[in-house]
Amino acid sequence: MAARKAAGSIDTRPARPVTMAAMLVRNAMQRAVAFLQHKMFPTTQTPALLLGPLALNGGAAAMPSNPLSDAIWLAAPKSKVTPSRKKIRNNDLSKRLKNIVHFQDCPMCGEKKLRHRLCMSCFKKGKYFV
Repeated sequence: MAARKAAGSIDTRPARPVTMAAMLVRNAMQRAVAFLQHKMFPTTQTPALLLGPLALNGGAAAMPSNPLSDAIWLAAPKSKVTPSRKKIRNNDLSKRLKNIVHFQDCPMCGEKKLRHRLCMSCFKKGKYFV
């Protein structure tokens, strides 16, 4: 059974030789990552004024803000939703139950039944299973 190495010990085994296939795969992955980064986050030309530190009222330079945190703050609700607005949103006509309009008369007994369904009065009497 192999003994465990200490946390700070150095591995004395020879390095595994890097094969040509491994190098090709690694280079292809690096090129793909660079291509996707360029497509998803293109570089833009910015004026020199925006690149320098910004001083407000002679004070220290402001720290650059994180665009992700700015987006989170912009997505936050600015005020409480009033009860009337909440009723309008929750009681929309498309969310209400629809009236059943596809009734028809049963050809055997004349009772009302849903289209493409068995008539319950005929079903209870056993007329469908004769």
